[in-house]
Amino acid sequence: MSLKSDSPKKSDKNISKLAAALAFGSASLAIPLALGTVGAAPAAAVREPDYFACAEDMTAAGISSEEAVGLCASARYPQDVGACVIDVSEFTGLTAESAAFVCGRSRRPIEVANCTIDIHNAFFESPSTAVLDNCGRSLMPARYGACVVDIVDATEVVVDEALTQCLRAGYRPWQIRPRS
Repeated sequence: MSLKSDSPKKSDKNISKLAAALAFGSASLAIPLALGTVGAAPAAAVREPDYFACAEDMTAAGISSEEAVGLCASARYPQDVGACVIDVSEFTGLTAESAAFVCGRSRRPIEVANCTIDIHNAFFESPSTAVLDNCGRSLMPARYGACVVDIVDATEVVVDEALTQCLRAGYRPWQIRPRS
């Protein structure tokens, strides 16, 4: 009686699958197959929404319960919206209502808060809703905030001009020529 099996080991099968996939150019699909992780999401990537923290932050900032419920319930990451409202109202002097409006409609509320706070700390003594609005309108608020602060620091451009130019950065329709 032989203890040795004629069938290949499981790891040998996985290696042969990986080799076949590499040969046919589908290595990105073969690696999870070989590792046995198809369909498994990494634990760090899964983030449960914290509606309690959102509602608590909103009401602590002075937002009505009804408005807090609506904003938190519709947010993808509600705890980020609540944190945005708290941070903007606390560190810039802007009203919680204006912060809630902008933070609630943003895809990146933490970046909006950081953008607003960074620009305010660098250049403003009094609250400016224009900064909050522009940070909220930007698709990449962290980059927008860095653009405004760096442009004003490096040049003699006025803050309002930098707010406008950095928001328009990258979109220059007058430089595009029609194809001939």
